[in-house]
This record gives sequence, structure tokens and C-alpha cells, in this order.
Amino acid sequence: MLKILVFTSQIPYPWWFYGRSSFYFLIKSLAKKNIDIHLSFPVRNIKENEKNIEHLKSLGINVYPFEHNTSDRPLMLLKNLFENEPFKIKKYWNENYYDKMVNIFRSIKPDIIQVHTSHMFKYGFLLSKQFDIPIVLRQQDIVHNQIKTYIKETKNLLYKTIAAWQYRKTLKYELEIWDYADKIAFLTKQDYDYATETLKINPKKCIYIYDGIELKDNIYLKEKNKKKAIVFMASDQVPNIISLRWFIDIWKEISHRIPFEFHVYGKICNIFEKEKDNLKNYKIFLKGFIEKPETLHDMLAKYYAFISPTIQGSGYRTKIFEAMSIGIPVICTQFDYKPIEPLFEKDKDIFVFNEASELLKIIYTIEDNSSILQDMSKRAYEKIEKNHTWDKVAEKFIHVYSELLNKKR
Repeated sequence: MLKILVFTSQIPYPWWFYGRSSFYFLIKSLAKKNIDIHLSFPVRNIKENEKNIEHLKSLGINVYPFEHNTSDRPLMLLKNLFENEPFKIKKYWNENYYDKMVNIFRSIKPDIIQVHTSHMFKYGFLLSKQFDIPIVLRQQDIVHNQIKTYIKETKNLLYKTIAAWQYRKTLKYELEIWDYADKIAFLTKQDYDYATETLKINPKKCIYIYDGIELKDNIYLKEKNKKKAIVFMASDQVPNIISLRWFIDIWKEISHRIPFEFHVYGKICNIFEKEKDNLKNYKIFLKGFIEKPETLHDMLAKYYAFISPTIQGSGYRTKIFEAMSIGIPVICTQFDYKPIEPLFEKDKDIFVFNEASELLKIIYTIEDNSSILQDMSKRAYEKIEKNHTWDKVAEKFIHVYSELLNKKR
């Protein structure tokens, strides 16, 4: 049985918290395929996460949590002025954690190390070097590009200066770990092209594997009583806030000309709470956080369409796949569409806009035109079913492992 030691930057469960679904569903799918998963991650308090850890163990996963506070601390940031490694790498590093993993490594003797996110790579790198074992990096986001975007967007001169200093260190660090990794699995073709063409990373060690989705029934087509509204959901991460702020201005331009409302779900609603009454004047309604994730899909299926109005960030929006997996037609920005352009055809599988006039045209197209929405729902759902389930993603990673082990032999 193939044995893999996996490092993630946070506990992967509950999966519906920000950034965890990519970790959770991949290791769950690998475990289902009889891969012997040994999972380790930092966590602030093990006792508070006992139930979540037990859930992971119930999937047949061996779990090695380590208590370590990875939150941002001003003193650490100040000390990082005099350190070569980026702040994010330093705050995730703990010597005692590494020593513990050395002992675990000797006990379990894995075939491969897989690290999710570049800021956990140091643990895998040192183990790989010490024990001469292949290492795979799942590059969730290209961090130096995230910082570069932040530098462009922030108006605070101090924050801009700190970010510029972190950008230089992070770019150097990511280039170094990409050079060492035996295989780098980027999240999108866009990220793959940037690494191999712009940064000249050896394409033989690079691959792109989009995240998967747990396929559900196409409940959108079964739901007959649609709300005359378009829906959006997001966490309170900075790129989401900036994007929603931009989109609200777009919506205000056209709201008086369309019979649709715009409904927002998730923790992002807290950021706009003080504007709630004014937003209602433009048919924008903050619906809050969904406490019961099991009700999410039935709720979304009642809407005409799902919108993803992102204008900054890295990777791609997994919520687009999530919406398609239950059949909801998706509208997105050109920024959102670019990473998934190789997968979905514009105007047939997904609608794309960049300004108010284009969104208005899309809404006029879908208004009372159920056949267009039904066709789009079917096409996108079939593509997700054929190519983008977690089972398919797990098979791609297993192929990567097999290639590396055959090469080593």
C-alpha cells in the first residue's frame, strides 16, 4: 500500500471553513482509494479540535496534530525585518514540531511527502533531504503574486512598504522551493504557464490539477419556484471584500433597470452590515452566514443564477465548481474566467462580464428565458461530472506518485 506523509497548514475539517475544502476532499478521496494517508498540521488547541480530529481518523487517516499558534503577531513581524525568510514561513515554523515529525517519519517510513501550501514546505523539504524521499508540492496559491496584488490595491503607505519587502523575500523563497520539489502541482493552467513561461521553472517537474468537487444531483433543474434574484456567497477575506465593493457599484448602475434582487451570503455580510439599509435601496440584501452547511445547496438551487464578481486573488474560485455541481448557471468576471477558460466555454457553459453594460445584457438574456438557463445548467454539470470530481483528481495525484516512485527506482 502506497504510504504518503501529508502536511497541511491548518486542520482540514470542518471543510467548509476558509481554504480547507481543497485539503479535506483530496486526502479523503485518496484514502478511499486505499492510499495510506499520514496527515500532520499545526493547530492552536488540540483539545478544542478533538471531535474534528476524530472525524479525520474515522476516514481511515492517521493524524498527527501539533499545537502551534500560527496567527499574525506584531512582534514576530518586527523581528522578521532582520530575517531572510518571509514572515509567513517563519510563523509556521517550529523546531519542536519538526523534531516530532522526524521521529514519526522514522516510525511510519512513508514513500512520498506531499505538502499543501508553500509556507509548510520547509518541514517537507528538510525531511525529504534527510531521508532521500520524493516530495510533491500542492501549490494552492502563488503567494508572491497575492502580495503583488495587495501592493497594487492598498492605499496605506506603511502596509505597501511592508508588503513590498515581503514580496521580494517570498518570490525568492518560492523560486527556491520550486527548484527543490520533485513535482509541483499548480491549481490552474494559468499558474502553470506563469511558472514555466515567465519564471522559467522546468516544465518537466510542473503539472496543473484543478481542485475537484463532490458531485450532487442537478437540483437546480428540479427546483420550480425560482427567486427573482442572483446569489453570491463569500468569506470575509480581503480579495472578496474588494471584489464585492466593486460589484456593488456595478449593481447600483443597473438595479433600477432590472427586476432582479442581489442576495449575499457568508461572513462577508458582517463587513457591509453598516450599509445594509442603504443597500436595500438598490435591491441588495445581506443574508448572513449559513449556520447549517447541509442546507446550502437546496437554498442556492432556488436562485436564477450564481455570480462570482472577483477582481483580485490567486488560483480560481472553487465556488464556481460548487455552483455547477448542483446545476446553477454561473455568471463571473473576466478575471474569474481566465483560470478556467480551458475548461468551460463562454456563453454556453458560463456567462462572463467585465462592466455594467455586459452584466445588464446577460440579465436581459436570462430573464424569463428558462431554456437558456436549463441548457447552461446541463452543459456545465456534465463537464463537472466527467472531468472534475474529487475521484478524478485523486487519480491524477496517484499517477504523479507512481511516476515519481518509478523514476526513483
